[in-house]
Amino acid sequence: MFSMESFVSNTDSSSIYFNTTVSPSQSPNSLHTLHQSELISYYERVVIVTVNRVGLSTVLGLTGVVSNVLNIYVFLKQGLHIVMNISFFVLAISGLLRTINFLWMTVCNNPEIDSLDVPFLFQDVQFLTSAWISGSLARISIFITTFMTIQRCISILKPMEIKTIITPLRSVIILFCIFLVNSTIAIPICLSWYLDHNFYPSKNRTLLGLVVRDNSAEAQSVVYILHAALFVISLVGLIFFTVVLILKMEQLSQWRQDALSKNQNQAISKRDKKMSKIVSLLAIFTIVLSTPTVTVSIASTFVSAFSVSGNQVNLYFAVWSFAYAFGAIEANVSVFIYYNMSSKYRDTVQHIGWFCCTDCKALSAKPRPVTDSRNLDRTVSQVKK
Repeated sequence: MFSMESFVSNTDSSSIYFNTTVSPSQSPNSLHTLHQSELISYYERVVIVTVNRVGLSTVLGLTGVVSNVLNIYVFLKQGLHIVMNISFFVLAISGLLRTINFLWMTVCNNPEIDSLDVPFLFQDVQFLTSAWISGSLARISIFITTFMTIQRCISILKPMEIKTIITPLRSVIILFCIFLVNSTIAIPICLSWYLDHNFYPSKNRTLLGLVVRDNSAEAQSVVYILHAALFVISLVGLIFFTVVLILKMEQLSQWRQDALSKNQNQAISKRDKKMSKIVSLLAIFTIVLSTPTVTVSIASTFVSAFSVSGNQVNLYFAVWSFAYAFGAIEANVSVFIYYNMSSKYRDTVQHIGWFCCTDCKALSAKPRPVTDSRNLDRTVSQVKK
């Protein structure tokens, strides 16, 4: 068990100097005065962050790793020659990276982590190595889901041309560009911070902590705006194309009747409707669970007090902990949607489970020793004598 006082003390003595943009030479009393106007206290921040980013995110991170590894294996098994499988596969990779990142964040936010005798501050290292990576991966997931809804809309509007418009190669190029653009946005902001040795009076030692580079304010403001703009563009685009997809799904049979016979229409319509329902349901969950992250990102961009260096730093970390928890839930949702709505996915998973159970039974089964009846009779006679 950890003590509340120890975590507050660790927070004050580590990254609090960075968070309030004051020099390490300032005393804790001046820091306390600086934070008197905050909406929530250190104790409230401790409780919220510990529950969300240590307790809840740990469980969801572990389950997310398992579910996304399962998704990756299933879509590899089904083959990446199918355009939609490529998108599902890349979305699973993004989800896996997000959940691994969440687990690293839970380690760095553990209340007792600063009590370890290490030459650096975990929270500062976490901010530099995973905070912006998490935001980039969240945008990537939204953009990939948006791309899938666009594919399904095209398949409804132009069913005869979908295979020539969205080819596997073009799909790979688009998904690669999504990763590239969202990843490069975070590079300038990461380069504006660096780790260096600073003296921390409350710890009475020199530790490796986060330092802001000179003349980086303009670069940070631009990156913050781009970060929020990409979030808004991706979410608005996802909402728009999801609405279009849901509305057009009702017209799918009529589109097919103009070009195909009745039997063909029924078969193709059923398959396309099922895939469109999977994508639309996945998009709806993504919209609901991504909205907190997008909202907090916008607030962090345009409200100076609500930031890692503002006077509402406790509220900042507390609210972001909820956004990260929603992101961890989002990374776990897809496996349940695929399993309940895709018979092909379900059959593949059940085949994996059957194969594993068969192997386990084969390994646990012990072969019966072959007994020679003559040797047994000889042994019994010797015992009688």
